[in-house]
Amino acid sequence: MQSPTIEHNRLLFKVGLYVAFGAIALRLFQLQVLSAERYTREAERNRIRAVPLEATRGVIYDVNGTVLVENRPAYSVSVIPYEVTGHDSVLTLLGQILGLSREELATRIQRNKWGTFTPTKVSHQIGELALARLEEHRLDLPGVIFEVEPRRRYPLGPLAPHAFGYLGEISPAELTSLRDAGYVMGDLLGKKGLERQYEPLLRGQKGYLYLEVDTFGREIRTLDKPAPTPPREGQSLLTGLDADMQARLVEGMAGRKGGAVFLNCRNGEVLAIASFPFFDVEALSGMLSPQSWIAVLNDPDKPLFDRVIQGAFPAGSTFKLVIAAAALESRALTKDFAVTCNGFTRLGTHTFDCWKKQGHGRLQMIEAIEQSCNVYFYNVGLHVDIDTWAHCARNFGFGRPTGIDLPNESPGNLPDRAFLDARYGKDAWKRGMMLNLAVGQGDLLVTPLQMAQLAMAIANEGVYYRPHLVRGTVEPADGSVKWVSVEEHRVQGVSPETYAVLKEGMWRVVQGERGTGAACRLPNVQVAGKTGTAQNPHGEDHAWFIGFAPFSSPEVAFAVFVENGGKGGAVAAPVARRVLEVYFQKHPPQSPPLATARALQEGR
Repeated sequence: MQSPTIEHNRLLFKVGLYVAFGAIALRLFQLQVLSAERYTREAERNRIRAVPLEATRGVIYDVNGTVLVENRPAYSVSVIPYEVTGHDSVLTLLGQILGLSREELATRIQRNKWGTFTPTKVSHQIGELALARLEEHRLDLPGVIFEVEPRRRYPLGPLAPHAFGYLGEISPAELTSLRDAGYVMGDLLGKKGLERQYEPLLRGQKGYLYLEVDTFGREIRTLDKPAPTPPREGQSLLTGLDADMQARLVEGMAGRKGGAVFLNCRNGEVLAIASFPFFDVEALSGMLSPQSWIAVLNDPDKPLFDRVIQGAFPAGSTFKLVIAAAALESRALTKDFAVTCNGFTRLGTHTFDCWKKQGHGRLQMIEAIEQSCNVYFYNVGLHVDIDTWAHCARNFGFGRPTGIDLPNESPGNLPDRAFLDARYGKDAWKRGMMLNLAVGQGDLLVTPLQMAQLAMAIANEGVYYRPHLVRGTVEPADGSVKWVSVEEHRVQGVSPETYAVLKEGMWRVVQGERGTGAACRLPNVQVAGKTGTAQNPHGEDHAWFIGFAPFSSPEVAFAVFVENGGKGGAVAAPVARRVLEVYFQKHPPQSPPLATARALQEGR
């Protein structure tokens, strides 16, 4: 007979055994019944790998259908975090192939990861040697994927890197606002220029391919279900840029700092645009090392800075056109207002010099524009108050962005009464301030694009169009084109009589005997312009030349700005002439140019 103690222990053992089996049964029920759907899904995710297929990015064309920016195949590398994390041999080998330390590779995986089983990009645009080694070690690198990814190519060279822009890896801050659009860490997107402005159109839409993989992450087969979704190609951009004019502009500005833009007077399309110095757009569109990126940012010439739309500079004598318009429209003066220039003028104890030390002699308004006499316009400044001047400048579009289809455009700075009161104290600024503003100095800052817009408005006698690079987009599915609507504006409060004075003055700048812009003369085309040499407190003067052509029926308006270039007529005007030569070789003027010249001479 067994003792009560043994019986008691046996009973406890049985109870414990029943409880244990019950717990196991409950757990199995939970796993296989209650959580069946969840674990089936997890198993499928582990077995099925969704491989993103990058869409081909849209192409950028010039006005004649010449390809400016296209794609060429490149390869990117992704990893499945679940399959590589903790596998030191995989990370070490992959790092060796990609030229990355194991720590850097792990950092990229952690930074770009957006799912344990989702491919995470760790490198873009790998070289052929790296690709060959990945293929060679495919069995040693489970969870490592390399796939085709379009890379930008510039068949004619980087003619306009600031306008084209470049691609870069999305940042965490950008991802915050773009996650709903389907972006993930590791994706490329437009960082500047057209690439950024038209990112939603150029990008297209990713597709997906589904692979079955084994427990080691190795591919077994491509699955029909789920059905693969092909990528949708991005839309292409049709620009108004003329590749030949662009090439000539680049040639003319090479070795300088500055910016230049040529506009179609009849619709605002940008024919050519360039900011200097350039940056290496192909290098920035690749995987730039942190050291190289820092070197670009710290370059004293600031190559990333777009001087055409972001640079705000003193306008110099090109702005004399604005105060002339303000004086005429306010009836403060007429075009017959005459001043004798002896090389300087005085206001109180201050002396204001003319650029021509020996003086211009006696001048009226059109002659003063032709010869760009500072003393004449100092005197005009004494007859025009700040409110009239600022109102007229604002009507010509200064003090606000032009609205060009490029990001980060500067409004410049148009100092009005409120600005001057805020900066110098209410009514604490002196009358001499107006003399500086009259010749485009002082607190006035403009962009080259704003000055080209001014030239367009004068050429069209008040009508101007929003400058724009893209004239249409192409839908890749059917090749249909959607044209961009042209935005027309009109300068308020400037009469045809005033435009006649401004235009004749600009005509004489280039065609007149004493004109300061003779370096822009063309043999068969009447060019009108205005030179400017803007004083720069930080170094050499800036050179400006703005204008339009042909005079009788304007087709092209332009602004050329050379930073620290010196005299506008000697430095900037020849650049404009070389670009206009290309345009008028393709588009000979319809009207005989000498007829216009003769008509102006007879009208003196």
